[in-house]
Amino acid sequence: MLKTLFLTLTFFLLGATVDATSQSGTTMVYISTGNSAYAYHAKLECRTIKRCVAEGHWKKITLAEAQKMGRKPCGVCYK
Repeated sequence: MLKTLFLTLTFFLLGATVDATSQSGTTMVYISTGNSAYAYHAKLECRTIKRCVAEGHWKKITLAEAQKMGRKPCGVCYK
């Protein structure tokens, strides 16, 4: 039981960290692949990208790539 609890907590903590950064420490962000999209998001739970996620129109890229594309930080995620 203790081993299961430890593994669960470890997975949760590592999962939260890996979501925002890749293995190399590069910051990862989420973007909508729609034609009118202009922002990058810190999390998929953001209310401004939720519909795109539900429809499968999103991808995870590095922050540097998003900025190269001319994307701006989401006003909700980066308040």
